[in-house]
Amino acid sequence: MSDLNTIKSQIPEAVYQKVAGMEPVAQAGFVDEFNRKKKSVGVAYVFWALGSILGLHYLYFGKGLLFFLFLITFGGFMIWWLIDVFRVPAIIKNHNKSVALNVLRDIQVLA
Repeated sequence: MSDLNTIKSQIPEAVYQKVAGMEPVAQAGFVDEFNRKKKSVGVAYVFWALGSILGLHYLYFGKGLLFFLFLITFGGFMIWWLIDVFRVPAIIKNHNKSVALNVLRDIQVLA
């Protein structure tokens, strides 16, 4: 349960409740898989800064189409790039929420 508590703030409450009711082995499997697939805000900002108008942060998010659009518009003429400074935490939070739901679904299918 202690491993589950370390990621509690990163996953939706409903997912936390479901996983908390699982066997310890299943909980550990969920935590391991979630930690393997989740994305980091810090890493996303590194890609944002280093990628500049290339939009490398979208590749990190797994958003190939947005990367392409970002690339051909030069980051929306740098406006889109600047707006992303404020959007990165929300994008990462939504991505990690999806990861948690998918990992939970996969574990329930395997059980």
